[in-house]
Amino acid sequence: MNSEKILVVDDSRLSRRRFLSGPLKEAGYEVIEAADGQEGLDAFDEHTPDLVISDLLMPVMDGFEFIAALREKGITQPVIVATADIQESSRKKVDELGCFGFLNKPYSKETLLETVENAIESVSSGAV
Repeated sequence: MNSEKILVVDDSRLSRRRFLSGPLKEAGYEVIEAADGQEGLDAFDEHTPDLVISDLLMPVMDGFEFIAALREKGITQPVIVATADIQESSRKKVDELGCFGFLNKPYSKETLLETVENAIESVSSGAV
């Protein structure tokens, strides 16, 4: 059983539940969900997760703005971006925001869990 809390931010309920929250809960993680970046910031403040997984293309506050807002607050928890946006400029911007990983939708459950485990291990080893 994993004790880590993961915040999942994605405006697509299907994507959030079936491809992120579901597999993470099955693996034993505690999952907090948000439908956009603003909800994500509020949820982060309320729950202080160990890891964040965010989409990029969302209403209200997109993933770029959300991740930038986390970093401006001094939040250092690893962020994994899970998106269908495969533009090189998006990848570059994600890297500049200090994200741990980048998952292209669609991705496998195994790839998701491996990326999450690597991110959590990097925190416990002090690599982030």
